[in-house]
Amino acid sequence: MYESKMSFFNSDVPEIVLKSLFSKYDKDGSGSLNSEELKMMAQNDLGMNKNQAEAFIMLGDKDGNQKISFQEFYDWIKSGERFSMIDDSSRFFLVRKAIELFKKFDKDGSGVLEKAEMDEVLMSFGAKREHLDAHLKAIDKGGDGTVSFSEFLDYLNWLPRQ
Repeated sequence: MYESKMSFFNSDVPEIVLKSLFSKYDKDGSGSLNSEELKMMAQNDLGMNKNQAEAFIMLGDKDGNQKISFQEFYDWIKSGERFSMIDDSSRFFLVRKAIELFKKFDKDGSGVLEKAEMDEVLMSFGAKREHLDAHLKAIDKGGDGTVSFSEFLDYLNWLPRQ
């Protein structure tokens, strides 16, 4: 397992330090990092391997738009969650399994599960057709009609979220 180079980033890390790291990889100045920029950050500055980088990206992308805004990055670093899902081998195993399952149902690769994809998830887990809309409404915390990986992970309830 890797040693997190960000272990010194506790909840008291100054915002300017996080902005500096974020800006280093925000090549186009868009205020968000796309998956390639995030992958480079995770591997080059955070010392993650490919699988850990993928988990870092999916865990940090709370809205499922396949980008991480500075605010999402900042909130993630400041949260108690930070690297616990990646550092702990048993937690990381479950995160990897959740990613595999999410990608299996994300047929169009959009980074979110649309209604039809989520209906398929729910049906595979034994939900009754007449309850699908109610389930989706309960899972879709953002209320946008889609389920992000973060919402999916909360739904699975395989790991306690900090």
